[in-house]
Amino acid sequence: MKKKVNLARALKEKNRVAGKLAQARALVRQENSKDVKLPRGIDVKAVYDEAQVLEARLIAIKTAIAVANAPIVSKIIELDEVKSEISYLNGLDVKEGVFEESSYGGKIVREITAVIRRQDVLDEVARLQKRAEDLQDELDEFNASVKVEIELDE
Repeated sequence: MKKKVNLARALKEKNRVAGKLAQARALVRQENSKDVKLPRGIDVKAVYDEAQVLEARLIAIKTAIAVANAPIVSKIIELDEVKSEISYLNGLDVKEGVFEESSYGGKIVREITAVIRRQDVLDEVARLQKRAEDLQDELDEFNASVKVEIELDE
């Protein structure tokens, strides 16, 4: 049955349908090709057909969400990039100082410097984290207020 729901609910439904689709596909993969002496635990063709129906529903839900998100797509993309930059910065090597390393039976003393220092990274990550939270709040508000029509099990 088609029903108008807010985007937040549509996103939950998308995840639920995607999970059911993944389970159905895993069952088909697991049970499809078996030794003739081993029984199948499911009707593979019926589960495959169900997966096809779930896939069509998932496409419809994702399409409805994408169309509804058009006014705020730049914020969705920005949030993704902000999260990506946070991840990048958290993995950036910022070590500095004098280090002794073993190398082929000997020891090498190296002095390491970083252009972008640990405190710079911490400050930038804090700034980006705040931006990500602000963007997420905007998206949550949008998702709660905008309605889309999707197929629901009820």
